[in-house]
Amino acid sequence: MHPSSRLVGVAAVVFAVCLSCCVPALASASSSVIVRVEGEAHTLVGPVSLSGPEHPVSAPGDNVHSCPGNSALGALALAAGGEWGGSWFESYGYSIESVAGESHVFGSGSFWDIWFQHSEASLGLCEIVEPEPGSEVLLFPCPEAGPCPGPLGITAPTSANVGEAVTVHVVSYSPSGEATPAAGASVTGAAAPATTAADGSATVTFSAPGQATLAVNAPNSVRDETQVCVHAGNDGTCGTSSPGSSNGPSGKGRSGTAGTTTNEAATNGASRALGAKVSSVHDGATYRRSSAPRLLAGTISAPDAVTSVSLKLRRSYRGRCYFYDAPRARFVHSRCGRGRSFRVSSSASFSYLLPKRLAPGRYVLEVSALDAAGNHTTPTRGASTLVFRVR
Repeated sequence: MHPSSRLVGVAAVVFAVCLSCCVPALASASSSVIVRVEGEAHTLVGPVSLSGPEHPVSAPGDNVHSCPGNSALGALALAAGGEWGGSWFESYGYSIESVAGESHVFGSGSFWDIWFQHSEASLGLCEIVEPEPGSEVLLFPCPEAGPCPGPLGITAPTSANVGEAVTVHVVSYSPSGEATPAAGASVTGAAAPATTAADGSATVTFSAPGQATLAVNAPNSVRDETQVCVHAGNDGTCGTSSPGSSNGPSGKGRSGTAGTTTNEAATNGASRALGAKVSSVHDGATYRRSSAPRLLAGTISAPDAVTSVSLKLRRSYRGRCYFYDAPRARFVHSRCGRGRSFRVSSSASFSYLLPKRLAPGRYVLEVSALDAAGNHTTPTRGASTLVFRVR
């Protein structure tokens, strides 16, 4: 294709996904969407499930134009911690130009391609108002002088036993949303890397319990990841019953009668541990100061309705210890190991935006949750307890 033709085509795509933010904000509550932004070298944002703010959203430094907070753009702005930018067009609204410090401006050789629900978006982010709960928004750079990479999608069981063979499936999405098996894709995050077969499947095993992140990559593709809760037999995690519990995986209660309800099991003393999945922070990760976490978000898996989710965030730096004091919205000095929890949600989905990006240091994030049956989370490294650093 002639370069000038390619530029015309790219311009059409960019304008098609520009954020036409002249629609007034609606009064109804925002829907929870999953936001992910992939940069040239690594994931910049998410994947994180959250709802956009109820107030209108404007690009940093723009006091004139705005978009509805309950739009896909509102969710992106919150997920990026306000670190996004774009130019305003009278006919199209905002066009996304930078996210989390990475820029792709039209005319620079690449632009941000926007996908919604596994297909290339036909509307701008600002036009996607009150999306269905669980809808997925994906941004990634696309070259102006070549085809855009194709997003991958990986699915796996939500839980697995240590040493158990687990089959995962990988597909590649076309711009129209058609999913085809992705052969030759690399799956990492298990005991050993694996490569998908012609049908897009691969078999992996896990060598240790905890929350495992399976990532898939392939040439000319956009990576994807999924979480698997790994347990060591009936160790009380991932929905299993701990040793000595009479409420085993078979679903029988203390009396041995099948069909005992969750509330009955809790009444009889056979409580189950809740699972926690933090999507905005990764256990063992080291972040640069410029890309340090600001959003604390995730989900809780529970046998009954989640009634409370609380967080505790501790920091240590150069021999001194601190904890995050939510009422004062800042870290305060404390004895090492001490901290104070603060409630962030009364449902299975939670998100909390810190007032600014985290400063250098070692951090410990603890998630505690409770459901209506009295079940609660237990400290589990990589799931309800995450340790990470900012340099």
